[in-house]
Amino acid sequence: MFPLAMLHAEPSTKLSSRVAFAQYCFWTGEMELGQIAGVLRTEAGYFQGREVTLVDYDPAQVSLESLAHQARQAGVADRIHLSVGVEAKGANIEGVKLGAPLDGTYRAAPASDQKKQLEGTPFARLPLTPEQATKVNAFVRVNPARAREWLAPSQRSQLVSSPR
Repeated sequence: MFPLAMLHAEPSTKLSSRVAFAQYCFWTGEMELGQIAGVLRTEAGYFQGREVTLVDYDPAQVSLESLAHQARQAGVADRIHLSVGVEAKGANIEGVKLGAPLDGTYRAAPASDQKKQLEGTPFARLPLTPEQATKVNAFVRVNPARAREWLAPSQRSQLVSSPR
C-alpha cells in the first residue's frame, strides 16, 4: 500500500489475517516483520512461554507463504502460530515449523515493550496510528528517510530534528 494512502485507510481486521511468529526477541520481530510489504500492524507479545510478534497482514498484498519465507530469511520465525480455524497443509510453511494455533492464551507485552525501535527518537513524540507506528518502528533505525515516508506532512513538520 502507498504510505500516505495508509494514513487515510480505516483499520480493518476484516480485510487482514493474523499470525504470530515466535522468535528470540520480539523487538527485533516487530522491526523486521514491519518492513515487509503487506504487513499492516505488529504487536510484541507472549504465547506458550515464548516471545512472539503478532502480525496483522493483508493477504491481497502478501501471502502467508511469502510472509513466512521473508520472516524466516530475516531470522524472526522459529515457529509460526496460525489463528484458530486456519488450516495448513503439512508441519511447516516455507520452512517455518507450525506451532499450536494462536488462541486466547496469547497476551500482549506491556506498553513499554511495544515499538521499542521508536524509543529515544524524535518519532517517539508523534501521535501515530497503529499502522504508522508499525512502519515507522520498522524503519526508524535502518532507514529514517523511509520511516518519514509513513508520516503526514503535518507530522513531518513536528519532527524537531531531521533524522538522516
